[in-house]
Amino acid sequence: MKSIFIAFLIALAAPPAWAGNVAPTLRKMPNLAKNAEALPMLVGKTKAIAKINRALRAANREQLKDMADCLRDSPQEGYWWEQGVDAPLLGASFVSFFRHGNVSCGGAHPNFIMDSLVFDLNTGERADWKKLLPSELKEEPSDAPPTPNGVASPRLQALFVEQSAKESPECQEEFAHQKLTFQLWPDAKEKGLAMHACCLPHAVEGVCSGPVTISLERLKQLGVNAALVKDIETGSNQTQD
Repeated sequence: MKSIFIAFLIALAAPPAWAGNVAPTLRKMPNLAKNAEALPMLVGKTKAIAKINRALRAANREQLKDMADCLRDSPQEGYWWEQGVDAPLLGASFVSFFRHGNVSCGGAHPNFIMDSLVFDLNTGERADWKKLLPSELKEEPSDAPPTPNGVASPRLQALFVEQSAKESPECQEEFAHQKLTFQLWPDAKEKGLAMHACCLPHAVEGVCSGPVTISLERLKQLGVNAALVKDIETGSNQTQD
């Protein structure tokens, strides 16, 4: 009886492991600037959540540095930075964040902001697409332009082009001459895996880079990681106010 009581006390004192069936909530952070939202923090006390929050704080600090560099290099009245931040997926195993907007550092044209961060709630690490994607979609040797956490493969490009043809048929000629790298993020609202094509020429970037969404049904057919598919199917999403 004494040993059972001691075990019970240890269980109460131990930090909770991630249950694997409860999605986390978010805590909104102060804006980086008047029109630039910051990445939020996850609410929770697991080691994985603490690790994710450290990565989110580091990403906010890095963006503040980028904003300061942009402002310093801009001519008077030539600067703006407008950014929204959404959480397309709050799931039991994965969370995703999406930064979107546009920025001008005084050049002839503004630049688009489309940036995603996807985390594994069990490890606190960035999602490893080489493990989550089936073999036919995994990264292959390619001369597509590199991008942080980007993925490139002929099959991914074919999926992107196929879906894009339904939404932006005018872009097909551009894709014929490009080897694309993609950012991927799960989206519970759109019920699929979103794809954004990186590094297209500026003239067509806004129209042709997406995002487009690969449907849940297609993801199941392709054999994408079952926990990720389940999160997309049952998870929630949040758009910051």
